[in-house]
Amino acid sequence: MIDFKKIKLICEENSKISSKVVDEFLIYYAAGRNNLEQEMNKRFAAYKHIISKFPNELTNRLKAQYIAHKIFRQDGHIKSYLNHSALKNLPDKDRNYLVSQAEHSWRFSFSIIKNNPDENFYMMEDVFSNEEYLLYSPGITKTRESQSALLWSNLIAYNGTCYQSFGPIGAYKSFEPDDIFFFATELNPDITEVEELLTNLEYNPLPYMMLLSGANIPLIYSKEAQIVIVLAEYDLDTINTKDLTKSFKAEYNKGVYRLSLNNWSDLPHFSQAYFDEKKKFILLTAMTDIGFKALVEGLNEYGYNLSLNPFLRVNLTMLTTASDILKRKIKLNEYEHLFTKETSPAVKENLGKLNLLLKLAMPDINSGLEPDIEALAEKAGVDLQTASDLIKQIIGKYGKLRNRKKKK
Repeated sequence: MIDFKKIKLICEENSKISSKVVDEFLIYYAAGRNNLEQEMNKRFAAYKHIISKFPNELTNRLKAQYIAHKIFRQDGHIKSYLNHSALKNLPDKDRNYLVSQAEHSWRFSFSIIKNNPDENFYMMEDVFSNEEYLLYSPGITKTRESQSALLWSNLIAYNGTCYQSFGPIGAYKSFEPDDIFFFATELNPDITEVEELLTNLEYNPLPYMMLLSGANIPLIYSKEAQIVIVLAEYDLDTINTKDLTKSFKAEYNKGVYRLSLNNWSDLPHFSQAYFDEKKKFILLTAMTDIGFKALVEGLNEYGYNLSLNPFLRVNLTMLTTASDILKRKIKLNEYEHLFTKETSPAVKENLGKLNLLLKLAMPDINSGLEPDIEALAEKAGVDLQTASDLIKQIIGKYGKLRNRKKKK
């Protein structure tokens, strides 16, 4: 039986030493060596468009976390630092702590909580290595008091009895393991295996640290259906569109057929397939899991024997976050433009007004205030009824009004 009281005392003592030796001494000591501070500032500057959205305190903690990982990661700087006079002259307790950490590399871990066996103790499972480990984290406990998370990220260090985290904790409301893998492949298209992702995370953690910018975005649902992008590609020599028209609407443009599944091709599912005559493969796309399943089964009724396992599944929240971090639009469907009609200027103008209305209303909604719909509608140039309907729909999505006060 695990003695959590004993382990807690070890963790608390470990935290005190870490605060003194790492936070107050080693981070600053390391920053002035190996051009580490200059290299860090250069790397962080590449993400200033994201970092500018963070509070200064968070940015400073991320920088400390970055340097700490550089020091204690696999083949990090700590082993060479132990030979420096400044570290040799540390009190025995402090130096022994650093020697111990040099023997157990620090690493970033994306994980889920398996259980909570005692106060501030969590049995975690790394979603990529499948390793289970005991983590002591008052920070996770505090975070869970105000929000839930599907996925966690931590820089973890072993203290001889369990792991502890260092620096900011990632608590992602809408990111799942497939989303992190998707992000890794957008960073480096050569990544095809989990081991390659873990290597990339070890030696290039900063982009993954920027995922904090999307941590608080909730999952998107349409009624009971989670909105995700699901895609799969299959080699296919030919397709019989005449037979398929019993269940699909068929369109053709420039050597590509688009097949829209009856009753599933509209909001929210958008279940559609694209057959490329020249490349001889078919691309299946949907925006819900059940929509993808219906699409595969709909085609298989005509003898195509396609797998129900998609090769890509990504939440819209990750798609948006990844696009922001990487500063580029991510295109997943190379055929969609062949069947997209140009939006008229009038429609674009109306969409712009609606987007402005939402932008004006969301600060009040997020702050627990009831928006002044009439004033916002006038400012955005949207008719009052449309504005009222849209804002009430958004409020309904995030929960009923509770003790909201009219903003003066």
